[in-house]
Amino acid sequence: MDVPVRRLKQRVRALAVFCLAIAVPVTQGMACSTVAFPAQTAPLLSYNFDFAETGAGYLILNPAKIRRQSVLEAAPAKWVARFGSITVNQIGPGMPTAGMNSAGLVVTLMWNEAAVYGGPQAAPALSELEFIQYLLDTSGSVEEALASLDRIRIEGLVPIHYFLFDGTGEAAVVTPTADGLSVNTGAGLPVPALTNNGYELSFDHLGQYRGFGGDMPIPERQRSDEDNSLDRFAIAANATRFARKGITSTEAFGVLNRLSNPETRWQLVFEPLAQVINLRVPQMANTYVFDLAGQDFACKGQPVAADLRDLPADLNLETLQPLDPDQLAGSLVEVFMSMRQTAHLGQREIAGGIAAGLIAAASCTPE
Repeated sequence: MDVPVRRLKQRVRALAVFCLAIAVPVTQGMACSTVAFPAQTAPLLSYNFDFAETGAGYLILNPAKIRRQSVLEAAPAKWVARFGSITVNQIGPGMPTAGMNSAGLVVTLMWNEAAVYGGPQAAPALSELEFIQYLLDTSGSVEEALASLDRIRIEGLVPIHYFLFDGTGEAAVVTPTADGLSVNTGAGLPVPALTNNGYELSFDHLGQYRGFGGDMPIPERQRSDEDNSLDRFAIAANATRFARKGITSTEAFGVLNRLSNPETRWQLVFEPLAQVINLRVPQMANTYVFDLAGQDFACKGQPVAADLRDLPADLNLETLQPLDPDQLAGSLVEVFMSMRQTAHLGQREIAGGIAAGLIAAASCTPE
């Protein structure tokens, strides 16, 4: 790594982690939903990303066999990527919202006000978004991902929890708590879905509905108010109950439509065994299909990406372009300026520094 790049990373690291930690409203700004369909020959996972203020974001190809380091200054985690991955990122490279790697591991995030960051302080640290990249880089299955949790710790401010899934149909929910990372999997995850409440609270609430021990009808659609996470969990749980014999990606998008709202920005259906990601942006007519099987995840120098607000109709992984620092800076300005809490960071110079640092941190030297 040359000296100017190293200095650039050092200069923006503290500012970047500060911005990334507060670039989400203090209210429930990410009313996202995940629902998995594991009990079939071709397991699927479907995901809605909901964000009130802006649809800014990127589809990013993340290479294998590159070295990464957290943006955190104190005891940053360091690792080498075993797997390549495709992710959707609101902030920029290395900071995914959701994605799948070349081994078929899928990780998604959802807002959860009850999440807190704590636990033993001895392990190397990474941010709450870097955690997703770390898992996709280093783990080929849910089992491997869960086995790696004691090797790192998350230092975060944005309260989120995570859903993990792979081609065997194995699933897990990982929730930051004061004592460390809590895991629901196997018998502790009877319904493979997650919205914006803690898993136990959501599952207990589900018991009042028909088919799950209660008498209330499953909601046809979520309520329009912000406190609709439990509605969405019930709708998702019911969908998994009736899809045990199999579901297509088109039908999975139908489930996502029932869980969507006017703030839904991206919809994704992951097919881990086929190594396929299906993407819809509600404002666009196309369904984009990205085949990871046989994809070249070698280092390409600068990160390659596509703007999720301006996807060409013929987009494929081979046509992704190097991520332009000015374009990413403009995106960050939009994200920061859309919220009162981060408006002071919306100056072009500040956003430009963050964008340059993120791109430099995710860049590599082609062989």
